[in-house]
Amino acid sequence: MRRTVGIVLRLIVGGIFLYAAYDKVIHPGQFAEILMDYEALPLGAVNLVALWLPMLEVIVGLALIVGLWVRANALLGSGLMAVFIVGIAQALGRGVGLHCGCFSTSPGGEARTWISLWEEGLLVGGCVALWVLRWPTIRSLSIAQHRRAP
Repeated sequence: MRRTVGIVLRLIVGGIFLYAAYDKVIHPGQFAEILMDYEALPLGAVNLVALWLPMLEVIVGLALIVGLWVRANALLGSGLMAVFIVGIAQALGRGVGLHCGCFSTSPGGEARTWISLWEEGLLVGGCVALWVLRWPTIRSLSIAQHRRAP
């Protein structure tokens, strides 16, 4: 059961990361404009972040889907989501109206609100759950130790 839940969760969370990256990879210029709206990065860093951030989302998403370094990628995904939450919260706290750019670089999307932070929180929860599910159990540790014995 634990294995099945882990696989389903990996596919969902990994798929969300891939879906989120898709439009940003195709339209990095529009994503850079969205990043500038956050007023959180130096202008010189905006283009660099607009290029590498979606690629990092692709890497995390693909790695989770195929089951490669799940704990490390779940931790990295949690970190990414924490940065997104802080970025959105600081912009909202300063009264900056912004379109998230989370799943689309189209300028016509809904403006972010404090309530919309729950979406990022759910993804953090999924990443943390994957990290915990992949924690070695006492049984697996004892089997591994038994196999190493001469």
